[in-house]
Amino acid sequence: MIYDKDTNFVYLSDRLQEWYPDTFNRLTRKLNVMGINWGLLSHTCDIWARDYMPLQLSENDFLLYQYQPDYLAKENDREYISNPKQICDELDITYSETNLIIDGGNISICGEFLVMTDKVFTENGKEKYDSDFIRLLQEKLNHKIIFIPWHKISEEEPFGHSDGFIHWCNGNKVLMTDHFKADCKEAETIKHLLEEKGFEITVMKFDIEKPNDDLNWAYVNYLQVGNNILMPAFGIEEDKQALRYIKDANPDCKVEPFRMKDLVYEGGGALHCMTWNIKK
Repeated sequence: MIYDKDTNFVYLSDRLQEWYPDTFNRLTRKLNVMGINWGLLSHTCDIWARDYMPLQLSENDFLLYQYQPDYLAKENDREYISNPKQICDELDITYSETNLIIDGGNISICGEFLVMTDKVFTENGKEKYDSDFIRLLQEKLNHKIIFIPWHKISEEEPFGHSDGFIHWCNGNKVLMTDHFKADCKEAETIKHLLEEKGFEITVMKFDIEKPNDDLNWAYVNYLQVGNNILMPAFGIEEDKQALRYIKDANPDCKVEPFRMKDLVYEGGGALHCMTWNIKK
């Protein structure tokens, strides 16, 4: 896989420009100021580009998977399923294909590993930890995979994406959202599985009287392009502590906050979810 630190271009959905023009205008201005090159994806059906765009395995090797999310399975929701082939053809991107059902948000690069929630098994009609399926998945993605547990805690979070739990910070450092509040046992298992592979986990806990748990999980869903990091911010007390966590974990990067409360409340995702960064 191409690491975030090696990417030099970020794409945004054209739906972001249409549906959230204020956010789009502020974000593109911020990217320009930070010297991050960007472009638009045409023919998208929702703003969450990470989920349906192909994986960049190497500079000229893109893998297109089957984007068939169960949270968009109802007939009224299918209009939000983008056609990545059409988008890639418009960009003149050459890609290979697999029949594996994957969401891009459920692939978090951690050095030599990929981290995915175990939702990928049920999405593909497999028993959890089916050895043949694991072998196929690792072969197609060309990485060893760490599978972390996930269950749907509420109807507001049906996605099961690993990029809502963790973010690799190069080396052996990983930032983890404070999932302990929602499910202590599951969070401890996630932390243990990563520590077993040699990662040093920093849980983003916030030392304030009234933490906003509806928003502060999303700091971990930041965007890194090269040595530039754009961090979700919400105008809440946790913003300053989150900025310190991310700066300390990424000492070689420039970290800038970007206010985006509405999108997290309305869509359940943040900057990593709504972007697709690649190496051109």
